[in-house]
Amino acid sequence: MGSNLGSRIDHLRVAARRLAETVLVEPRFSRVYETAPAYGLDQPAYLNACCAGWTRLQPGALLASLKDLEARAGRDLDAPRYSSRPLDLDILLYANDVVETPHLAIPHAALAERAFVLLPLAEVAGAWRHPSLGRSIAELAAAVGREGVTVTELCLTEASDGGS
Repeated sequence: MGSNLGSRIDHLRVAARRLAETVLVEPRFSRVYETAPAYGLDQPAYLNACCAGWTRLQPGALLASLKDLEARAGRDLDAPRYSSRPLDLDILLYANDVVETPHLAIPHAALAERAFVLLPLAEVAGAWRHPSLGRSIAELAAAVGREGVTVTELCLTEASDGGS
């Protein structure tokens, strides 16, 4: 989950609440990280977090649900790739499945190289093994550079940090 427009933490909190209500069973959420934009883009910093849980949705239906949540948060789904956005939701892993379609790649193609993904993902799914690489998420997180990624005091549940 990521956001770099508007009230970033509010966008993430609404998404976390909606995921817990409609998509995921017993979701676990990571801490929130502040992240410099990838690829040297001149954009505001992102807030990022990860969640893990169970869903009854198949990968394509899950992607459609996430795109709906993004659109409801005000994301322009036709904006150029890597542009700023109020909400970005990606499927990183789905059980031990490997999915390759024109609209969906699981595991996420850049998962193993992105600290802003691996650090929060390791908190909620550290023992999970990457189905193509055979390494655990914790191992991948330990091997990635952490420059530009900082854990915050913010939480996805408002009561945890006084709503800041």
